[in-house]
Amino acid sequence: GAEIHGSVPEVFVNADGFKKSISAPGPGNYITLAKAAACVRNILGENALRNRSFVQAHGSSTPQNRVTESRVLDLVAKVFGIEKWPVTAVKAFVGHSLAPASADQMVNALGVLRHGVLPGIKTVGNLAEDLFDKHLNIVLRDTELGKNAEIAFLNSKGFGGNNATGAVI
Repeated sequence: GAEIHGSVPEVFVNADGFKKSISAPGPGNYITLAKAAACVRNILGENALRNRSFVQAHGSSTPQNRVTESRVLDLVAKVFGIEKWPVTAVKAFVGHSLAPASADQMVNALGVLRHGVLPGIKTVGNLAEDLFDKHLNIVLRDTELGKNAEIAFLNSKGFGGNNATGAVI
């Protein structure tokens, strides 16, 4: 009788150890995000990946993090043929809680999958010019995804070069 809110087919972790600080993802973040995208593509197909997914970014919002994470997201979107990948970041609402940031991302992602509304990043009036966003749609206003909200990618980075990306369907 339990209601199922989502399924996590895979979580990819890479501890590359080359990262100089928390605000600069190492090569492992490219690897984890690309593996998660490939996993979803293999399960649900190209169309689902390209048109029914969104990203819950790590979103620390530091100047270095916004550039490096947007570069990772934009490049992976390009490689997988995603034109305007919807991106949000729950840290814009809750900060970095004492709980794992990925748990905050999961709760938010399940709400988006359930209700079809991607919350915008309302803590800024406009996007910084140094972002890589040719293939991204970094939402600043709540965005109705409706039935197109089927897949969430939770992107997370941590100290010591630990990177992780999980897919939620």
